[in-house]
Amino acid sequence: MFAAACGGASPPAESPAPPPAPPSDSGAEPEKPPEAAPPAAPAASEADVSAVLQLVVEDPELDKYLHLGEPGRFPLQLAGDKLPPGLKLVKATEPVKVVDGPKSKKDAVLVITELDVAGDKANVRYRYDVEGIRGTVTLGRSAHGWELKNSRIVER
Repeated sequence: MFAAACGGASPPAESPAPPPAPPSDSGAEPEKPPEAAPPAAPAASEADVSAVLQLVVEDPELDKYLHLGEPGRFPLQLAGDKLPPGLKLVKATEPVKVVDGPKSKKDAVLVITELDVAGDKANVRYRYDVEGIRGTVTLGRSAHGWELKNSRIVER
């Protein structure tokens, strides 16, 4: 204690924090360093794509147009360029049949025209020419899995 009072060795002083930046006269927020772009969403797994498409074929709005009791409509046939190989879906207790595509507009084939699954959001567009409809489905992933958020069907 005596050495500190007489100007002897004392513990090193901590350097003070830098003073805050003076306020700007323009009233604008101070500039922030540019933020890095968010990481890209991981590519959708086949399980995610399968779960999303299963919800699409189970959509009650779409059921109104499928008429699975009519000849040539059951089991449901599905086509699309972006369908993963080995896709296994079920509609009304029967496996969905993945086909190359409709040969004419009278073929009962649900054609997936857009399939975008990224992160916890998905958008699917389809057409069902035999009924003259186009549909858009928006889905989201929650703690319980994928859920259908919005479905819209337009008759052409």
